[in-house]
Parts: sequence; structure tokens; C-alpha cells
Amino acid sequence: MRKLTMALVAALILSLAAPALAADINLGGSLETEFEFGPKEGGEEWKDWTVTPDSGISMKLDVKAGDKVKVGLEFGKEEVGLDDGDLDDAQTDITGLGTDTNLNIQLKKAYLETTGAFWNGGPELTTTIGDVDVDFNDYIANLEGHNGIKVEGMELGPVNAQAFYATKKSSYTIENEEDKLEEVIVRDAFGGLNLGAGYAGIELDATVVTDGDEIEAAGSAGTEISGVKVKAEAAVNRESTLAYKLSGETELMPNVTIKGSYRDNEDFRSVNAKLDDGDPVAYDEHKGFNVGVATTQYGVNMEADYDMPKQELKFAADSNVEVVGLDVKGEYNAKYRKDEAIEHKVKVSSGLNMVPQLQGLEVNAGTTINKDHQDGQNTWNVGAGYEAPNGMNFGAKYESDKGPSAHAGLKVEF
Repeated sequence: MRKLTMALVAALILSLAAPALAADINLGGSLETEFEFGPKEGGEEWKDWTVTPDSGISMKLDVKAGDKVKVGLEFGKEEVGLDDGDLDDAQTDITGLGTDTNLNIQLKKAYLETTGAFWNGGPELTTTIGDVDVDFNDYIANLEGHNGIKVEGMELGPVNAQAFYATKKSSYTIENEEDKLEEVIVRDAFGGLNLGAGYAGIELDATVVTDGDEIEAAGSAGTEISGVKVKAEAAVNRESTLAYKLSGETELMPNVTIKGSYRDNEDFRSVNAKLDDGDPVAYDEHKGFNVGVATTQYGVNMEADYDMPKQELKFAADSNVEVVGLDVKGEYNAKYRKDEAIEHKVKVSSGLNMVPQLQGLEVNAGTTINKDHQDGQNTWNVGAGYEAPNGMNFGAKYESDKGPSAHAGLKVEF
């Protein structure tokens, strides 16, 4: 809590000093805390319970001095918010005995940003120094929050260029001479250039990244031909392994869209690939076709997708219907894998606003048949959530395989 107080005091001092500094200061963020009551993991069902508190903070401070220079500071935890119901770094001892239940505030990002030319009469460029976010290419050039420099806005005729140089920290564990595990910190330096251009209806993009020894490259080209959107993308990593994808999409008839692609990215890996929940978003080490169709008929949104390499077929549908004066949303998802049971998921939810004192109350129910493709593994759940006028939110749910649980929390945005 002391770190939070220091951060808020610093922000207050900067705000009070703004007129003297002729600076424009913007402070925003959120503070959230939540308590969840539910069965204790590994405990006896219906007997062992635990209360799990969790807190999160996100704060961003921008100080703009004049028209050219901006200072950026971001504070917070790595994970902020509990939208998915998971409690990150949660404590099970709410008394604080033997645990650290204090809110740990960390400086996540600090940077300087300036807009202007590097020489008299030169082009206006945006230069960021400090903790920079690089998102040049999903295959080989995604570095977020790493120390370095980034330059954007370089225009060379029809070509728009941007470049970066940044260090990336990684670690691995070794066994030392005393037969004890020791963590080794490694800092690798990367530099890269991205070029983008539009010419004759074709969108072109190219990226090169190097660590001084090895080079990785990626590029893409996309256009529309007779109503068909087509795109080709490719990348080569430091081991000279090629990954590529060809894709197309068109509206076959009103409200009916078909799409297809062919990819080959077997054995392709890059240390700077864009990740989603730990998995690369641009490649999956598979080779083969993917086809899909999407349509909306009679108010029902439907989409089907078949992936040949994974031998996986997905179908999803959702719709909003009015039932006895209630706006009910229904969702259905099915997933088929070869030689496995088909997994079915059904969910319905609705807001109950007929009680004036309980505006914002929502109820939901769902069931899963053949969960995780295990034949006969069926579960169901019911729940309710409510956001009070004072900003507090409450929720309760019952899951057939986990039992009951409840939560209460408060989130303040500023």
C-alpha cells in the first residue's frame, strides 16, 4: 500500500506543478478488489471452503510538455481485472498471517516520446525511447514493453517505414557446480525495419529483424479481385525455415460469406512471434487447408469451420430472442475431432429488469456435453450477477462438477 500512496502522491505533485511547467497532464486507470467464496481446492466437497481476496491496479500518467515531448508512466500488476473469473496471485489467508496480502504496485512502463525532425527541414517523425511496444509482424516482430527505441512515420514516397532497436530479457535454469538450480538471465538485442505501401489496390508489407548475427524476414500482399479478398503472407526464421499462408474470402450471396486458406508452417518458430495465452497467433506448426462459411438467417448468426491438419470441425450459432418480455441470448458451440466424442456447449443468459430496485441483474445457465471430448463427461451450471448503483458487483454460481461459489467486488475507474 505504501507504493500505491507514493505513486498517487507523485501524480498529485505533478498535477499541481502542471501550470508552472506548462505541461498537459493526463492521469487515468482503475483500481479493483474482489473476494471469492468457494470450495477449497483439494478439500472435501461441501465441507472445506475458502475466501480468496484479490486486488488489481492499472494507472497511466502522460505528461506532455509543449507540442513535441511526452513522458509516459504506467503502473500496475501484470494482470488487472477478473473478467474471466480467474484470480491471479490470489491469497487464501485473508488474515495476512504468513502471507503478503499488500497490493504490490510496480512501474510497468516508462518512456519518452517526441515528435519532430532529426534535422532542419526533415520529415516529422515520432520517436519513443524507453519501454517500447513493437508490433510490426505477428510472425517475427512483436516485442511489448522492452527497453529500446522506436521511430515511426518515415515516408519515402508511397512507402511508410518504421524501425526499432530493443533488448529482450529471457531466463533459463541451469544446475551449478554445487548441484543447485540457478536462474540465468540473458538479454538479447534486436533491431528491425518495417515497410508498408499501397499500390494499384495492393497492400504490401515487409519486415526484417536481426540480432546482429541471424536475420528473420516476413512479408505479405493483399488485394481484392472481382469481389474476392485474397492475401499471401510468408516468413523465414533464423534457421531458414519457411512459413506461408494463402487465404481468400468472398460473399457468395447476401448474408453468406465463405473463406478458405492453405498454410504450411511446420517446424517454424520465432522468439519474437506474437503470442496469445502462450501460443503463436500466426502459426501453429501445421500444414493443410482450412475452409469456413458464415451466415445470418432469420436472426441466427451461424459459422462453421473445418481445419484439415487438425481434423477438427467447429460450429457456432447465437441469437437474441424475446421470451415473455425478456431479451434472452442463446449460444451453441460444437467441436468435432476425429475418433473423439463431439463436445457440445449450450448457454442462455438474460437481464432481469422488471424489478426497479434490481436493474442490472443478469442470470445465466449452461451445459456441456462430452466435456473435453470425454464421452459421457457432462456438466451444467447456473449463475447470477448484479452490479449495484454504488459500483459494487456481486455474483453467485453453481457448477455441477465444482459446487457453489460466490464473489463480491468493487472497481473504480479514474
